[in-house]
Amino acid sequence: FPVKEMRFRRHMEKLRNGQQRDLVLCKLERNRESLIVQTFKELNTQFGNQNRRTQPPITFNRVKVTFKDEPGEGSGVARSFYTSIAEALLASAKIPNLESVQVGTSHSKYGVPFSSILRSRTVSGSGRDQSTLQRRGTSSKILWRSARERKALNLDARPYTPVNSSDNAMPESLNDHLSVHLQQIGERLYPKIHSINQTHAPKITGMLLEIPTPQLLSVISSDETLRQKVNEAIEIITFKLKSETSAQSSQPKKSPSVVLVEPVDDDNEPLFYSPGKRGFYTPRQGFASFERINAFRNIGRLIGLCLLQNELLPLFLQRHVLKYILGRKIKFHDLAFFDPALYESFRQIIQNAQTKEGDETINRMELCFVIDLMKEEGCGNRELIPGGRDVAVTSSNIFEYVRRYTEYRLIKSQEKALEALKDGVFDVLPDNSMNSLTAEDLRLLLNGVGDINVSTLISYTTFNDESSEGPDKLLKFKKWFWSIVEKMNIMERQDL
Repeated sequence: FPVKEMRFRRHMEKLRNGQQRDLVLCKLERNRESLIVQTFKELNTQFGNQNRRTQPPITFNRVKVTFKDEPGEGSGVARSFYTSIAEALLASAKIPNLESVQVGTSHSKYGVPFSSILRSRTVSGSGRDQSTLQRRGTSSKILWRSARERKALNLDARPYTPVNSSDNAMPESLNDHLSVHLQQIGERLYPKIHSINQTHAPKITGMLLEIPTPQLLSVISSDETLRQKVNEAIEIITFKLKSETSAQSSQPKKSPSVVLVEPVDDDNEPLFYSPGKRGFYTPRQGFASFERINAFRNIGRLIGLCLLQNELLPLFLQRHVLKYILGRKIKFHDLAFFDPALYESFRQIIQNAQTKEGDETINRMELCFVIDLMKEEGCGNRELIPGGRDVAVTSSNIFEYVRRYTEYRLIKSQEKALEALKDGVFDVLPDNSMNSLTAEDLRLLLNGVGDINVSTLISYTTFNDESSEGPDKLLKFKKWFWSIVEKMNIMERQDL
């Protein structure tokens, strides 16, 4: 890495020195929403409708930043800006309305704001005839569940009856809605759930048995994941009970009706989410509106600017995101960095498929070429191949299933956002500037190292004394300063 780093830094220095103009971001506000809007608007103004495939990248000699009511515009202020904008982008709060950051036109690519399109669709769709809306039944059961329920847990799931139940009916007949394989999993799962929550153990077990098999296997293999799922189920059950109690006490009884989830008007969910290891993020493209995709392109431009200026950006991206930016092939083993529990489940399935009982083991799982998506990935399920719902996974096609599952989960579900990130980076840097880098190299260049050696930091640091005090006081100050640094944890040293 040191050799590749030196070569890359020299290339970036050559690009900077070949430019006379600076990028100036003036009077930015520290407020999260204002900072995002002002930054994106200025980047759109500078880069315009840049097309990296037909136009050369736009580079700058320096990036100068000033904050409103704050003095200075040196490199320290720029570093403060990179840290602040990264924290603003990674926050779990919703993003501000980005229609105002578009330049050169009063509307977006669609000609009208994206939220207006959704509202007009809602109005036009509200006139559908009742028979169409009730095409799946006429009971009072919720036919269209919220995004969270579709993602994982179904409140309407039938409770699981344990084998040692004292009910008059046989447990086998009470669980006949489950396959033999799921009944066997239920026997293993129920005692664990019962030890966490006795009251709702049958209901929670039934809810968990409805989630996708790979996810269910990862839940069983991890006590921490199981506890999280149980707590999630308890929240859903408690919320339902409170809602029913409140409705009975405040409203007269109503006739059964079909409940539709209120549509989302704005594409303003957080830009990133952390699917596996905490602290590492992947893009969340949402509805892929023009404004949202433009946001990811601007984030890519920020990454490119930091690499160009030899600055760190504390935007910790998942490994497959870095590989996508570099144009490297994303493989099954990258799933281990995205979701370690899911990767381990698939690895065990592949190992079992290669044994003598491989076909029987795979058949018991009742897998098919369909993927269930999380809320952040768009919810619902998708076929991995045409007619995938009718194609069973066997020991002979398990590798194809895992490959397509990985490809959809890591790439296709967020492809527009990933492509926008990549385009943004190469709006600033030449296409061939990172050909020799790996994902690990790019992470070190962009994020730096996690562990900071104090002795190395001391050797790099100089003190500029403007106090006119004697050398004894300066020496005392240095000892005091470094003693505090040595007591800092890793995160505090990185902030310093």
